[in-house]
Amino acid sequence: MKTIRLSAGVILVAGMLLTSSLARAFTAPPVSFEILDVTGIAALADDKLLDTYINTIAEIEAQRMLHMTIGFSAKEYDTYKDLVKYRLRILMEINRRKLEIPPAVN
Repeated sequence: MKTIRLSAGVILVAGMLLTSSLARAFTAPPVSFEILDVTGIAALADDKLLDTYINTIAEIEAQRMLHMTIGFSAKEYDTYKDLVKYRLRILMEINRRKLEIPPAVN
């Protein structure tokens, strides 16, 4: 009888740990950089502008891949839209400066 109770307890604890681990694994990490306004983007040096573009593309693609498998929450959807808009603002500034655009990730 003790063996059955112990096994059920072990299974319960293992299930709780697994559920907790899966929830943490599927939580989107926060955006790790500041999203600048048009004035802030224009103030960036050429090399910093290109680095910012590359980092933005990387963040967008990472979030896209994450959400293709688990979906968006309302807040994550808004963050994704903000990143897409930010990418476009950066592209506009790169074009204004006549810089070469880094290749896109596809």
